[in-house]
Amino acid sequence: MMKKIIAMMLAVLFVCGALTGFPKLAAADDGIEKESPMLAEQVKAGTLPPVEDRLPAAADIMVETDKTPDAPEYGGTLRRNNGGQWDFGPFCEEPLFRLTEDGGVTPNVAKGYDVSEDGMTYTIYLREGMKWSDGEPFTADDVLFYYNYMLVTDVDPETGAVTNSYTGNYYNWYKTTDPADGLTKPAVLTKIDDYTFQMKLYSPKPLILQAIAIDNKWMFAPKHWYKDIVAFDSSKPHWTGIEDLSLIGGADLVDVTEEEAVKNAAAKSSLYQFDNYTSLGNALGYLYWNYAGRPTLRAWNIISPLTDTVLVFERNPYFWKTDAAGRQLPYIDYVEMVTMDAGLYAQEMLAGNIDMNAIELADLVTYKAGEKTGNYTVYSSIQPNWTVSSVELNQSYKDEQYRKLFEKIDFRHALSIAVDRHEVNEILYNGLAEEAQCAAPEGTDQYREGASEKWTEYDPAAANALLDGIPEISNDRNADGFRYFVDGEHAGETVLIQLEGHEKCNSASAIALFAQYYKEIGIQLVEVSNTARNTRQTKVTSGNEIMALYEENLNVFNPSVRPDRVGANRKICTWVGLYGLEHANPMTPEPGSEMEKVVNNTKKLATASTLEEAKACGDEMIQSMIDNTWIIGYARNTMKLTALSNKVKNYDPNYISCDELRFYGNTKPYTWYIED
Repeated sequence: MMKKIIAMMLAVLFVCGALTGFPKLAAADDGIEKESPMLAEQVKAGTLPPVEDRLPAAADIMVETDKTPDAPEYGGTLRRNNGGQWDFGPFCEEPLFRLTEDGGVTPNVAKGYDVSEDGMTYTIYLREGMKWSDGEPFTADDVLFYYNYMLVTDVDPETGAVTNSYTGNYYNWYKTTDPADGLTKPAVLTKIDDYTFQMKLYSPKPLILQAIAIDNKWMFAPKHWYKDIVAFDSSKPHWTGIEDLSLIGGADLVDVTEEEAVKNAAAKSSLYQFDNYTSLGNALGYLYWNYAGRPTLRAWNIISPLTDTVLVFERNPYFWKTDAAGRQLPYIDYVEMVTMDAGLYAQEMLAGNIDMNAIELADLVTYKAGEKTGNYTVYSSIQPNWTVSSVELNQSYKDEQYRKLFEKIDFRHALSIAVDRHEVNEILYNGLAEEAQCAAPEGTDQYREGASEKWTEYDPAAANALLDGIPEISNDRNADGFRYFVDGEHAGETVLIQLEGHEKCNSASAIALFAQYYKEIGIQLVEVSNTARNTRQTKVTSGNEIMALYEENLNVFNPSVRPDRVGANRKICTWVGLYGLEHANPMTPEPGSEMEKVVNNTKKLATASTLEEAKACGDEMIQSMIDNTWIIGYARNTMKLTALSNKVKNYDPNYISCDELRFYGNTKPYTWYIED
């Protein structure tokens, strides 16, 4: 039975973030090293300021009291598997606010906040004296410049529609409805002083800080570094209508064209060679953690080209957190993300050549067998996982005939009961997975009785009967043993599902197995590619390139807080395809259809003005998933498995692993240390 995950405690979400007092650094003569020896050497050489000058004002240092070990050691290199940019990005990430395991938020880069009585004005306080990794001050201007010039580049006064031509991503969660004209408009952010800014909404949005913590967690950028690579035209009024640019982070900007921005970026580094302004913005404005040389607030910064097979991350000398004894964090000097064939990680762990690897359930037996010899431990943490083996049919696929077939619930029902889940579990997961439909596991707030068992009994005869009842496809089989379309553009052609997997899971084996089951009911299944996760993600984002997707992991933390995998707000899942509201021109569902309910609930959640409304939208999305089985699940695993060298200390496996909580970032890796 999975440990209880409290996805959201709505009653406490509005407890304002009181400004927390932090203990001052311990006295210099207490005999405790306050910084890494590698930094102390730089201070001694005169190439780096003393540690007390690199940290924020004493009262504003963030102190990791609960994560302070008795006798941590500085130094060393942590070598671990490279799971891609959405693995090493969260590993080092430092957001404005952190989402907590109970669904609330806690200040991080920000030190606190206040909310007005009407719920429409948030005053957010930053840490005085905090610095970027290059030693430049971090101030409110860095937040305001990012939001007002990089995230939102224009707003249509007639519709409230937001233009984003730099980061490539604008989050609808900043929009609220203006009662004066009924338009949904983005929040307006303005400066109060160097360490305080305000965010004003048009109507209450009780989950706005959660939205920032999830979707726009890096809600700041080093203005001093970006101001010549972000286009600016002083002849145009700002979208806010505010003329005093110092209030919105625009003071001291000089005109820069898009072409000049691309050239200026290229002049900064050979790594910043981009074909156009859009590519520049998406890379350096959004996926910035991939690029060496860009100042950050992270514990470690990448110092190697993204193309290297070993990515090296070096400690940030200006990192703004300490432990309770006043030691500047992180303890570890370097992190190396190692790329190799997935099958080699186990033997490298056994040989002691890497210190850490995120392991798949199918490999658990192998890793457990090598624990003693390899001097490592396999840890199990919790993930709110709905499925570990599933098929998503693209409900907005470009081919109308297939799209209409996928819409039919009897077709999805047939694909579900055509597969022997017990056999899948034994073959793919050594019997260690749960045989379940795609649904929230028991112990989570999203759990609904009976949902995990829906359409899970293996019954190929019933599956065939369901397909026999679909008039668009044949009841008999062609020479190859498959059903075919009886009319339309594909008349006489085999009913063929092209399923896309990816290289870092068991998709090839799973799809080959499913193909055998599907053939028994006359449906041909083929794997069209087995690509890297990031390549596949790009194809998903385009909306109509993928017919169907094999998913090896689907976490849903809480739909009221983040409906990514159950709503239509994002472009990351295939089943909702082009209906995702963040597409430039999302598809409009047929009136009265089940998909229209999904889209409408997603829109309602984006503008919900009370916690009750938000929860109701989330509940309806869960029910839609149960009623429609948009994602067909065959097995589930709620364990996040990690092999970790025994020389790595202060790792606590008792955490929830999911995207919203930033996976390993939820364990605060900067508090780990390596015992020599």
